[in-house]
Amino acid sequence: MTETTVNNKSLSIRVCSNGLSFCVYAPGVEEPFEYKEWDVNHTISLAANLKEALNTEPLLKQEYQRVNVLVTTPNFTTVPVAAFQKEDIESVYKFMFPKDKPCRVSYNVLRRSGIAIVFGLDKNIYQLILDDFPRARFYASASTLIEFFSERSLFGPGKKMFVYIHEKEITLYAFSQGRMLYVNNFSASSVYDIQYFTLNVWKELGFSQVEDSLHIVGDKETRCNELAEKIVYFLQNVSVIDRSDDFKDKLTAGNTAIPYDLQTLLVCGF
Repeated sequence: MTETTVNNKSLSIRVCSNGLSFCVYAPGVEEPFEYKEWDVNHTISLAANLKEALNTEPLLKQEYQRVNVLVTTPNFTTVPVAAFQKEDIESVYKFMFPKDKPCRVSYNVLRRSGIAIVFGLDKNIYQLILDDFPRARFYASASTLIEFFSERSLFGPGKKMFVYIHEKEITLYAFSQGRMLYVNNFSASSVYDIQYFTLNVWKELGFSQVEDSLHIVGDKETRCNELAEKIVYFLQNVSVIDRSDDFKDKLTAGNTAIPYDLQTLLVCGF
């Protein structure tokens, strides 16, 4: 491996409610991606798990040109760019999530979509990452998916809703020709729960059962297919997104071990 290759390596750390994973990208080698899911010890906090990983995981002991942290959290909210002031993010977050434990509030500005995403991350996790990677950049999972789905929604007629199935949750995104109409997160442990929330939001938004389309994607292929089989009785245009097709011209194509939101971070150019 050349010195240039080493200097171009990047690390992505994914933090979700009950898990940690790491992905290294090293351009110029035959297998550019190395992905590792941390075996979380649920008897201790996620921050304690991260501390152990930082002390023992070889992937986290290397030098990187860039470090991205993807925060997969239901605790995010949107603010129109025209009304966004970064000095207000603490008050915006506390207003939306008054019962959330003390956390570090961050934001991403999505110029293409005309909104800012305000989100929180456990203060201990935030500080642990910065101690080892002072130049790390933090992104909400919703930010990468909004940018990715926004572009995807430009193709084909009608309005589009995307269901992202992850962990024991779903996040629903709705667009009209690139313009975001809706985003929200729901706890959904079964396919019946996912169907319930999806159809309710579909009805609330006034989407057409014939002209508009539903697109399903997630890290559990079986659940995606089960949802499609059930919901097709109510909506005419239902499809399960094929990851290999979604990323066919991208470096992550075919690597289904990498969570979908992390794939979008890797290809969106944040």
